[in-house]
Amino acid sequence: MEGIVKMFFSNGVLMIFLALMLGYLFGRISFGGLKFGTSGALIVALIFGHFGMKVPAIVGSVGLVLFLGCVGLSAGPSFVSNLKANFWGFLGTSFAILVSAGLTVAMAVKFFDIPVDLALGIAAGALTCTASLAATVEITASNIASVGYGLAYVFGIISIVMFVQIVPKLLKVNIKEENDKMVDPPLSERLSSLKNLKLIIVDGPGVFVIAFAIVIGVLLGSIKVPLGSGTFFSLGNAGGTIIAGIIVSAIGRIGKISLQAPKTTLMPVRDLGISLFLLQNGANAGAGFIATLSKYGVKLFVVGVIMSLVAIIAAYIVAKFLFKMPLFAALGATTGAMTSAPALNALISVSNDDRVAAFYAACQPVATVGLVILPQIMVSILK
Repeated sequence: MEGIVKMFFSNGVLMIFLALMLGYLFGRISFGGLKFGTSGALIVALIFGHFGMKVPAIVGSVGLVLFLGCVGLSAGPSFVSNLKANFWGFLGTSFAILVSAGLTVAMAVKFFDIPVDLALGIAAGALTCTASLAATVEITASNIASVGYGLAYVFGIISIVMFVQIVPKLLKVNIKEENDKMVDPPLSERLSSLKNLKLIIVDGPGVFVIAFAIVIGVLLGSIKVPLGSGTFFSLGNAGGTIIAGIIVSAIGRIGKISLQAPKTTLMPVRDLGISLFLLQNGANAGAGFIATLSKYGVKLFVVGVIMSLVAIIAAYIVAKFLFKMPLFAALGATTGAMTSAPALNALISVSNDDRVAAFYAACQPVATVGLVILPQIMVSILK
């Protein structure tokens, strides 16, 4: 038996696809009407990671850009109209996340006696923002932030994924009616630039378009903007790819070359991408999950839960009630402010409408900028 287990864990390709297969099956199981969906891969990966499975970082990176590239290509036509209609709402929702994060970090330091660098790491995990973790490590010159990030990251993902599923069920909304409330430019307006044109389709399935959007996105994400004190901001692969996907989709063509990809390709590639991303992150977190919890105690988990829930609820209240966004628009903005690609995927499944991604894309870069700057502010205040 031990030999069989070793054989499985020594074959990386086998383990990745076995975990994907089991994660998909687990994600289909209904718990009181709620499903983990593609996040099932995260749960399976945590278990496999605890027992020694390792997944190269490149797997997660490829998965993330595949997912966000496809999401951007799906959401492009709605993005500009949504940005015009809800600019202050997007800004306010992102600001709500930053304020709640700052307050809960201060609470963790003052009332739970958690070091500032560790508290900032927990916040980065609770808000699923890797860029914030990188900024924290750079500013504090400490690796302990990574411990908090790994512990809080899992609950950060699960909480927002569950939230976007629970809220529509609690409110007993009519999915179609809520979708109809989202701003969407008329079809004739979106297609006007393509009218009477005979476009050249490079490949029917749209693989060329997906790859093109990802290449542009990674290049865009690699641009670094100096913020002072030796720190930089960049959209990263995640922010760059979804924005590039939106731009490519909104433009629709280069000359007579079509930049449209069919949904029959975008949807399965999107789901495969997010599953690979969650698999890689879950396996890494699972490797030290029990040891970290034993060493630092339950209070780290409690603080992570508080940070995540306060941020989610604050962002949703601001988007839905202060700026009067439709339900799915408010949830999309909340997932963007939380910088949570898995939650966006869950919301797309719940709403059955790719337009929610436009609200994610509008908030995600704003929130990312703020969460990169936040560690510097909190360190100067609390130390």
